[in-house]
Amino acid sequence: MITRRGFVTGALSAGLTAGAWGSVGCATLPAEDVDAAAEAKPKHPLTGLTDLLGAPVTPPKILGAVTIVDFWASWCGPCRQSFRYMDQLFRTYSGAGLDMIGISVDDDVVAARRFWAASRTRFPVAWDAGGEVRERFGVLSLPTTILFDAEGMLVQRNEGFDLVDHRLLEEHVHRLLKS
Repeated sequence: MITRRGFVTGALSAGLTAGAWGSVGCATLPAEDVDAAAEAKPKHPLTGLTDLLGAPVTPPKILGAVTIVDFWASWCGPCRQSFRYMDQLFRTYSGAGLDMIGISVDDDVVAARRFWAASRTRFPVAWDAGGEVRERFGVLSLPTTILFDAEGMLVQRNEGFDLVDHRLLEEHVHRLLKS
């Protein structure tokens, strides 16, 4: 699991590697890998999450709904600041079709649970116990907030918390839900 020190050193050692979606380009699989790739069932990018008590979580669809995925940690100051804004965004637009999940990358689930309980947010939260989901999304800084449209296309990715970026996120959500 990610720790404060591990998060910083991991981010520094990772440098400017490809993000969650990797590089975009063309590639040709060797003939023997084509059959294996065709048989392999695609894995949902949020597979492996649990709730803050350890039970498996059914992740949001991503396809078919405007979806926000927000990575956070209880020890992260900017995460604490952004949480109330994310909750307000969820409360405002969940009735219009916004789907959202907050993903804790805490190494201490008890600290995550305490922070979540104290914040009284209404959006669903989960815990990325092994850090696999965080790695799939290429999360190197916190908070990282990712907005997908109903077709699963990346619309906006914010790293850190800035009120201007959050307002842009809200504008995108409003526009996507109206169309």
